[in-house]
Formats: sequence, structure tokens, C-alpha cells
Amino acid sequence: MADLESPSMRLAPAGVKSDEQPPRTTAYFRKPKHQESSKCLVYVLAAIVFHGTIFLVFGSVFLRVNNPKLRLSTVSIQNFQYENTNSTSLNITMLAEATLDNENFGRYDFENCNSVILYGNLTVGGGDISGGRVAARNTKPISVTMRISSENLNFSSSGSDSTDQIEIVSYAKMTGRVHVLKIVDRRKTIEMNCTMSLHLTSQSITDPICG
Repeated sequence: MADLESPSMRLAPAGVKSDEQPPRTTAYFRKPKHQESSKCLVYVLAAIVFHGTIFLVFGSVFLRVNNPKLRLSTVSIQNFQYENTNSTSLNITMLAEATLDNENFGRYDFENCNSVILYGNLTVGGGDISGGRVAARNTKPISVTMRISSENLNFSSSGSDSTDQIEIVSYAKMTGRVHVLKIVDRRKTIEMNCTMSLHLTSQSITDPICG
């Protein structure tokens, strides 16, 4: 008589065949939502810092506005009339070559202005500078005709001035605007202050020294 307790005689649970294996359950690991949110916040902050750094570098290099520089480079005499009898009389025409140096990353539009010739505190002559434009990172040559016309000058015989040589100053004040990428539009006023020596006997002038 067969053993009722043998494995072959055991009854399977209802609904399950004896030759089938029970189904397996696969568990999936999910990161907590707060960790995903923290990573997103870090990425956003890193992107903000990166773009902010790029903007600061761009602004400090390209959008920074400096004063253009106006300097006299050469001065030549075209006409020279000098009389020294009871008083000194001067009638001189000079052709000056100036340079306008624009180091900005935008053009500089400048207005008409005057260049004056000073002897001490006296204005003894001058010339007109026409308005114009100098491109970004460029230098523009400017020709200026200046005239000295003065009567009854009293030259000092002490110091660097004498009856043969006098020290004169060419001064100009120029106003304009710097335009950078249609973002920056800034008004800039620059000054030119150049000293030179006028030799009366040789009818010549030394190269100007601009401060």
C-alpha cells in the first residue's frame, strides 16, 4: 500500500499545477525624489554662475568705455612773419597733424571743436577741428590749420623763453559719444594739452610734447 505521505501523493494547492514554479517578483530601486530635486537645483545654480561669469568677462572687456586720446604728432610752419622792433608781432600759419586714438570696442562720434594756442595765460591763436567719427579699435589722423596772430607781445628773457625761442601750448577740448554694440552709448569729453617751442630766428617749431 502506497505511503500517503510520499511527495508524489501530496496535493498541490488549488489553482496551481504541481509541475509549475511560483512566479518571481523583480524589485526595482528608485532614488528618492528629494535627491533628484537637489541635483536639479545644483545644475541650475551652476548654469547661473557660468552664464554670470561669461557676462562679467564680456562686460569688463567689450563693454568697458575708456576715454579716446587726442594728441599732436607733427607741426609744420606754412607762413611765418615776425617783427621785433618796439614790440613783437607774430603772424604764423601752422599745419598740425593730430591723431585720435580710440581703444574702445565701439566707434567714437565727435563734434566740432576749437584748438587754441596759448602763450602763458594769453590766447595768441588757434584753429578749428571738424567733427567726425573714428572706428572701434582704430586711430584717425586729423589735420588742423592753426594761426598765430598777435601784436605787442612781451617775451620773458628768463627761463626757457627768450627773444629767439618761446614756449607755446596747443589746447583742445573735444566732446563725443562712444557707441558699443547698440548697448552702450556714453558721452566722453577728452582734452589735448601739448607743449612746443617756437624758434623765431630759424622759423621752426619743435615736436610737441603732449601730457
